[in-house]
Amino acid sequence: MLPLIAGIEGTRLSMRETELFSRLQPAGYILFSRNIEDYEETRELADTLRRLTTGVYEPIIAMDQEGGRVVRTAAIGVQLPSAAGLGASANAHWVEQAALYSSRCLHTLGVNTVLAPVLDYGSERANALGGRCWGADSQTVISYAGVWNRVMQRQGILTCGKHFPGMGEARQDPHFSLPQLGASREQLLAENGAAIPFAALMDELPSIMVAHPVALGLDAECPASLSSGVVEDFLRRQLGYDGLVLTDDLCMGAIAEMYTVPQAAVLAIQAGCDAPLVCHGVPDLLEDVAQVISSLPEEVLRRARERLENFRRLIPTPMPPMGLIEWREYVHDVQAFCSRMREEENEIPDSPVQNY
Repeated sequence: MLPLIAGIEGTRLSMRETELFSRLQPAGYILFSRNIEDYEETRELADTLRRLTTGVYEPIIAMDQEGGRVVRTAAIGVQLPSAAGLGASANAHWVEQAALYSSRCLHTLGVNTVLAPVLDYGSERANALGGRCWGADSQTVISYAGVWNRVMQRQGILTCGKHFPGMGEARQDPHFSLPQLGASREQLLAENGAAIPFAALMDELPSIMVAHPVALGLDAECPASLSSGVVEDFLRRQLGYDGLVLTDDLCMGAIAEMYTVPQAAVLAIQAGCDAPLVCHGVPDLLEDVAQVISSLPEEVLRRARERLENFRRLIPTPMPPMGLIEWREYVHDVQAFCSRMREEENEIPDSPVQNY
């Protein structure tokens, strides 16, 4: 098993992807809007990835399905309320309903892992988080993200808290450039500190995603996703998290301006991450990434693979997809639910995250 989550180029696997995935056996895959044009075709793509996977456990099949501007299913008629809108509603029942609708869609598409909830604090900065955060204080984020997270998991969808150690104060969008966070270790864990939602909910989170800022109070040299000071020392030792740790996409500008993808993948695993995300250009990258990862010490790889196996052990047997009539009724119900939200139209800086 290759400790990595790989992106897919299109709505079907190419011959090159089929050969690479069969031979190298990535631990999981991530689907984006480019992979989703028809719900039945998407389910067949997910089932094909499962058939290519050897071993006892299902592969991770993940999606960024947060709601609002980060929804990958718009082409098949499924748009969901944003975390910001749900948090502002102060209506826990609506949060539960949004999670139920989201889980049904993911199940029928064959997705078993959602890369959410976002646990950052909302801000007006151009850091890619506009509209994606449950609130601007720890209690709001913990309360509503916690409700959403628990419903998703009760429905059999594994979750991932992001973007550790908290990106709300960043002034740059990591899709373009490397952000910096100035908070000290003590400030990260103070009241309303950026790491507080992660610390509060980590016992309920089977995975956490580490972002790409330089967290100056923890490691002034490396992006957090590649830093043992952030991952191994702060997240694992100090906060005590022993679940699966993913990186954000290693193809982002924050990483690409300093490292190649193979270099970043090795540094991430050495830092204590278990599964780097490589979301774009995978057919041209996967062979080189696999080669450099295989050169890591066996003990480092063993720890990553054990956590991946522990996570994959939690993945339930795939549910059957909805039939066409049931699917149409579901889409109608989702659209009716969203129309009740009437979210405020706030001007949000553009980011690649909304277009993937």
